[in-house]
Amino acid sequence: MAFFLLLALGSFAWAALSRKEGQSLRISCDGEVIEEVALAQRERHDQAAARGSASETARYCLLLYVNGRASCEWYGERPDLAAAVPEGNSYNLLAVSGAQVWMEAADCRDQICVHHIPIAGGGESIICLPHKLAVEIVGGADTETPDGMAKAEETEGETGSDNGTFRNGGGYETDG
Repeated sequence: MAFFLLLALGSFAWAALSRKEGQSLRISCDGEVIEEVALAQRERHDQAAARGSASETARYCLLLYVNGRASCEWYGERPDLAAAVPEGNSYNLLAVSGAQVWMEAADCRDQICVHHIPIAGGGESIICLPHKLAVEIVGGADTETPDGMAKAEETEGETGSDNGTFRNGGGYETDG
């Protein structure tokens, strides 16, 4: 039992310390970037605001969808949605606190984005399909190690689609 406790504490410490400088929070709607905020700046701001208070302070981004366009407005405390959202408009309320980002509220039917666990590491994201919204933590990654897409792009040019063989001599089966 002690082994598993130490393993859990070690993995928690590794996750907390592995946050790289240069990571940012990117909010995009329908492929268009609405807002990109450096998380290191946000964390320093949150820690300064939380000094002397018992609870950790969260900042909120209210994403409003008006006439097919999305906009982001930041708040220091949770806004009153009934007053902040004009009637007939859609919204998502994103919360950022320290090392975590989560969807606090949304008016979409399925609420999958609201029930998603908080994200904290590079490459993690929260998606709201009804609003075509993507919230992701980007940057700060090790540039020496390519990701899955970069590996796929590198090997894409190495296949010979005309005869069913790889250029490096290996082969694969074809139907015809």
